[in-house]
Amino acid sequence: MLQTCEPHELWTKSDRLRSRLSSHSISSISPRLLIKKSFAYHKMPQQPLNLSVIKLDGSTFDVQVSRMAKVAKLIEAVKDVFDHSANDDEVISWSHVWGHFCLCYNGKKLLDYKAYIRVIGIKDGDQLRFVRHLSANSL
Repeated sequence: MLQTCEPHELWTKSDRLRSRLSSHSISSISPRLLIKKSFAYHKMPQQPLNLSVIKLDGSTFDVQVSRMAKVAKLIEAVKDVFDHSANDDEVISWSHVWGHFCLCYNGKKLLDYKAYIRVIGIKDGDQLRFVRHLSANSL
């Protein structure tokens, strides 16, 4: 014996949603159903992180970097701060600097330049510090 299907049993999910929307008042509908799928909060502009860096002599300077930055971007931001504050006749050898020193956060050296700073746990207002480290050239 063949079973007959009622028309409402053949409706797709979107048909059922449209039916619910037309048979309910807007106030009784979940707000999640009214949001477009293409709207994304993560695409909204975010405020940069404000970080301070402690130099070997104990002095500090501030640096800003995107919340979505990798360690490489953080290092680039540090270079920019130094380059802007250096005198015209001063030349900083960054290969020498990064060959003997690195940035450190909560006792962990930031040597993986591809790591996201948010995964490391760096947050707005945190302090980083320069520390000495051995490079392959100094062994």
